[in-house]
Amino acid sequence: MYSFPLGKYIKHITTNWYKEKPVLDPQLIKEIQCMTETVREQAYPDRHLRNMRFIIFDTETTGFHPYAGDEIISIGAVIIENGQIQENNFFHEYICPTVSIPPVVTKLTGITDNDVQNAPPPLPVLHKFLHFIGENYLVAHCADFDMNFLNSKLKKLCKTKLYNPVIDTMTLAYHLLPTNKSYGLDMLLKQHEIKVEGRHTALGDAVMTADLYVRFIEELERRGIHTLHSLESYIKSMHLLRRRTESGYASL
Repeated sequence: MYSFPLGKYIKHITTNWYKEKPVLDPQLIKEIQCMTETVREQAYPDRHLRNMRFIIFDTETTGFHPYAGDEIISIGAVIIENGQIQENNFFHEYICPTVSIPPVVTKLTGITDNDVQNAPPPLPVLHKFLHFIGENYLVAHCADFDMNFLNSKLKKLCKTKLYNPVIDTMTLAYHLLPTNKSYGLDMLLKQHEIKVEGRHTALGDAVMTADLYVRFIEELERRGIHTLHSLESYIKSMHLLRRRTESGYASL
């Protein structure tokens, strides 16, 4: 989606190579590693989508490239349980980055350097976030973006990664709404008449994505898709169909 900024990456690794590393809490690192390993070994039996707990999350960052020095500045998440958004059970934390927030990001998100200067560093926030998500399925819009940032930081600080299964609402929209010209969150919110509040804030985007995902569960049910396994099969079959259709040799 975004071309890799080689020059920015080289500048990042050369200017930070000799900096003194921050003191990290080894106990937090050990606990994070234990939590991710527990999820890694978790088996996920087939379950009804409406009976599951999903964690819908979003991040705000200083840019697009975690491996070129861009950092997370905010994480927001909400819970869907039994098909309902749990409005009183949410996660939201600012993170103090080691770089300044670019003006373009402040203009988009409203987050300033002053907002995050007294926020905790990444490690304790990631620790709290992992406690919040547990072993549950994660849901995000354009999930690769957020997962890349989270896993980049977990790899750097703890030599681990998230193993929770992830559902991408953009992928679902791509298959459920094949005639759409856009699958961006703004377009989908407008299309489903979802009220826009707190756009480009981590918690606000998480709440709106959760609302969208509930609508998608309802649409999946109308198509006879009620369980995890049937959803996985649907996405695989539709992905193959879309690829063949776009190649011009599919038939129904």
